[in-house]
Amino acid sequence: MRVRMTPLFVAMGVLVGLTACCGQNNKYLSRFETVWKRLNDTYFDATFGGLNWQAVHDRYLPQIAAAQKDDEFYRLVNKMLWELNVSHANLVPPGLLARHEPLVCAEGSPGIDLRVLKGVAVITSVTSGSPAHEAGLRPGDAIHAVDGIPVERIVKEAETAVRPPDNDRGRIARVTKAILGRIYGKPGTEVSIAYSDEGGEKSERKVMRTKRSGVTVGPNGILYLAVDFQARRLGNGIGYIRVNTLQPPLATRISSAIRSMGDIRALVLDLRGNAGGEIEEMPDLFLKERALLYLKRSRNGETKIYGDPANDAFEGPLVLLLDQLSGSASELFAGCLQAIGRAVVVGERSPGAVMESDTEVLSDGAILMYPVAQLATPDGTVLEGRGVVPDIEVRLDRAMLRKAIDPQLESAIRYLEKATSAPILPPLCKGCPRA
Repeated sequence: MRVRMTPLFVAMGVLVGLTACCGQNNKYLSRFETVWKRLNDTYFDATFGGLNWQAVHDRYLPQIAAAQKDDEFYRLVNKMLWELNVSHANLVPPGLLARHEPLVCAEGSPGIDLRVLKGVAVITSVTSGSPAHEAGLRPGDAIHAVDGIPVERIVKEAETAVRPPDNDRGRIARVTKAILGRIYGKPGTEVSIAYSDEGGEKSERKVMRTKRSGVTVGPNGILYLAVDFQARRLGNGIGYIRVNTLQPPLATRISSAIRSMGDIRALVLDLRGNAGGEIEEMPDLFLKERALLYLKRSRNGETKIYGDPANDAFEGPLVLLLDQLSGSASELFAGCLQAIGRAVVVGERSPGAVMESDTEVLSDGAILMYPVAQLATPDGTVLEGRGVVPDIEVRLDRAMLRKAIDPQLESAIRYLEKATSAPILPPLCKGCPRA
């Protein structure tokens, strides 16, 4: 959850039991030892859940020594890390984080979002005025290929990397990110998208990726953190805020956005596709009193994390929207507020990728993420692997998306209208979204 970018330079000693290797293999062996030792020293459970971590090291060592190519090395190291069966354990090759986490780390986008619905890659939103919008792409369109690569092939490749959390939600999230990872990319470059519209007519368009708002982070600006932030007032005194990541500086922005909406009585906080970050200061914006938020379990024991209401905390009814791409800190945030009765969760069950982790940049630019604490709700429920179960389960529907209707948001609005005893107002016209 917490991201600490610290360059890591480790001088490795002689590897006992191995004959001297030349250049490339020595490099692989050194990196392997660095990764293994980092987990050995910091993993939250000193018993590794019964897994013999030293035996795992010895089993993978000869395979690493025999590796000939970078992709083989990274495949082996990640296969080793995933034997821990927890999320937030990953070694990302240099320059590929945006491909792995496109929703928050890709610098450029043509202006679309998508979800895999019943096995089909469906566009769920198109930014007004974006290249994708100008090219004629619309919500409900089905994407068949990206840059000539069939979606079926992208899905098949993504499914071969069985990484935790290995459940249906985690697999769908993995596949969806793989497709988005090819659609998003470097600003100023084009991506070719083959798709079919509502009537089944097939088309192919080349669209430009434009720069997303955000900031560079990490040593020498090695990473880009895209920040997609929306805030508007809906009907019946309901406010709406959407954000794709949780970071401490955004707490002030969220608070300001709520104040700017005036006398709203209720709020929808949209965390669908939110990749996580840090929840520090975020729960405080919505607390009515001091509360135990979550439990953190590390090698140092269990720590209770409390939150105190911010000076201008919003105290009205609150709905959080979640889906299968809501991960990490966004799951913890939602799970905490749901557990203490402060928020109602609407949408789909999240995947359960909820560990506190640290992130380090190795000397070659590879990025190592490693878990350092297990997180649980105040009643002791571990969110890793379980995810957050919505109070009101609502799935996206392609037919409704074609009519510009977001069924998850509509469900949240209906709940809040009842919670605030406000009259239910019909849309202005059939299929028109509320404004």
